[in-house]
Amino acid sequence: MRWSTAVVALLGLVLAAGCAASADSTSTHVQADVAFSQEMITHHQQTIQLAEVAAKSGKSPYVRDLSTKLIAEEKADIDMMTSWLESWKETVPPEPTDRMGSELKAGAGFDKEWLTALSGHLEHGVMMAETVKKSGKHGPTLELADKIITAQKAELAEIAKQAG
Repeated sequence: MRWSTAVVALLGLVLAAGCAASADSTSTHVQADVAFSQEMITHHQQTIQLAEVAAKSGKSPYVRDLSTKLIAEEKADIDMMTSWLESWKETVPPEPTDRMGSELKAGAGFDKEWLTALSGHLEHGVMMAETVKKSGKHGPTLELADKIITAQKAELAEIAKQAG
């Protein structure tokens, strides 16, 4: 009788552990996670387009360095979010055809205009990340959202110092 009680208790623990693992927020996702990845991929592609303009036309080392940094970081995030979407059998958005930053003209005032455009764009990225934090469930997505919020708020503060 003791053995059967022990076996039933052990099976109960194994079953409970299995249910807990399947409910783990790092392995599950909801529509908010999918929408965030799809929208943030497009947002990051726009950031890259904007940064590419600054890499060519930026005058200050700060603008040129920031543009190079943004291109590398955004590409890494896009690769990660693309892998999530593919694993979830969801659509990966194509690159936007309207080139962000194409309206900015090289020459005097370019850096200031670019930093102003970038600031608005980064603020929107922070808003998107804060939104998924409220309704997302996928652990890595929520970690990425935290990273985006922290990094982009820091970049916004640095841009404000540069402009001031």
